[in-house]
Amino acid sequence: MSRQIILLITFGFAGENINICWSPDGQTIAVGNKDDVVTFIDAKTHRSKAEEQFKFEVNEISWNNDNNMFFLTNGNGCINILSYPELKPVQSINAHPSNCICIKFDPTGKYFATGSADALVSLWDVDELVCVRCFSRLDWPVRTLSFSHDGKMLASASEDHFIDIAEVETGDKLWEVQCESPTFTVAWHPKRPLLAFACDDKDGKYDSSREAGTVKLFGLPNDS
Repeated sequence: MSRQIILLITFGFAGENINICWSPDGQTIAVGNKDDVVTFIDAKTHRSKAEEQFKFEVNEISWNNDNNMFFLTNGNGCINILSYPELKPVQSINAHPSNCICIKFDPTGKYFATGSADALVSLWDVDELVCVRCFSRLDWPVRTLSFSHDGKMLASASEDHFIDIAEVETGDKLWEVQCESPTFTVAWHPKRPLLAFACDDKDGKYDSSREAGTVKLFGLPNDS
């Protein structure tokens, strides 16, 4: 019987890390810290190959699907776009009037979405870099976004006690998933219309000795 070897590698950085993402080609990991420094790590050599210090508050980071642009959302409500791997400024988009918190690309490569402290989700055309529509059903800052595997649905969540699931092409509400507490992370299944989300249950409902968090699923068929 073959034995699997589990590899654990630890990277040391100055500062407290707050976000991380893989490049689409799997060759690079980007890590951002609270000092607004983003470090790019070679996944094969496990060494830093670039480091960028930014003069603004960096929130979420992401490559585009083509792996040739690097996107950052910032505290000024902007989306900053850098060429990759050169990391040269390409464009800065005034996306929201307040803190631009999160960003996600849809699997088809047609759109990306951003969420902001103004409680709006904006949908952007990747090629034209123009906003095509906004989703405004949340009342609190948008903390998390996720596109479904086919790019047809967009889930967004916040301190509101529900998750909004919208049809991407029309902006119409498909479902409103009720929650008992704020939701700070959502993720669609990579192949099925199944949404996982984690709630912040601070009332200790599930364990009276400590604060508790729950992970829930929406859309799971009865026979699964």
